[in-house]
Amino acid sequence: MRTLVGGVVAAASLVVIPPVFAQSPTGTWNGLTDRFQIDTGYFRITAVAILRYNGPQGGSGQIDFTKDLGENDSVNTFWVDGTWRVGRRHQLKLAFTRSSQTGTDHTLQRDFSWGGETYSAGLTANSSTSSDILAGYYRFAAFRNERFEIGPTIGFGYLWLKAEIQATGTVSTPGGSESRTLDASASTGSVTGAFGGYANAWPAKRLALRGDFLYIKLSPGDSTGSVTDWRLAADYYFFPNAGLGAQYKYYKYTYDRGIVASQLGGELTFKGFQVFLSFLF
Repeated sequence: MRTLVGGVVAAASLVVIPPVFAQSPTGTWNGLTDRFQIDTGYFRITAVAILRYNGPQGGSGQIDFTKDLGENDSVNTFWVDGTWRVGRRHQLKLAFTRSSQTGTDHTLQRDFSWGGETYSAGLTANSSTSSDILAGYYRFAAFRNERFEIGPTIGFGYLWLKAEIQATGTVSTPGGSESRTLDASASTGSVTGAFGGYANAWPAKRLALRGDFLYIKLSPGDSTGSVTDWRLAADYYFFPNAGLGAQYKYYKYTYDRGIVASQLGGELTFKGFQVFLSFLF
């Protein structure tokens, strides 16, 4: 993770940010500094995890962790965003999001295959899914005045995804009934990237409106991956260096691997309203 963070900052600083832009003004028309901004929050939003894990023994299995395993669709999520204005038209942004879901003592309603094992209806299952997303972005203000700016964004990052299903119980077999205990977990890591744009507006001295949209779709080999990431936000600064923000956030990651791939793939989506703290330095 440290290597990736350093790469984001170093690449943007050396390649796309010439030294001439290093002297950025710290004051604005409304008296608030705009050199550094940090937003952070802990919240519960709606999430959907539809994952596939074929496993080393084959047997394709696609599982909706909310519908099939009873996981709560409201996930615990921590996130922090940091934005550095390195020049009048140039910004660097680093964002980290961590989310997790669990399902406990859920009675399976259908048979499915996961990790080469067959999970039969009637078993009692416990499951968990978690993800970490680290991303860095470069923004260029194609148009900027004191109260509005808009321009393109390019970013890349990394996503860590993990899922586990445990199940126990008694199932019927041609020879009678038997006790069964199953435990299969899988994890994967994937480089992500995105292109898009952003806009910031100041309709009042202490009120900021912000919007971002990023998207990318890639097809490496026999796989297809995509990322859709957007938000609409409003920040109100009660103090010169601190305020409260609210936003609607949508993030969708998909990675459809080939049918013979023995790796974790599928779709992860989380969306919803968030309230957060915003700090200016």
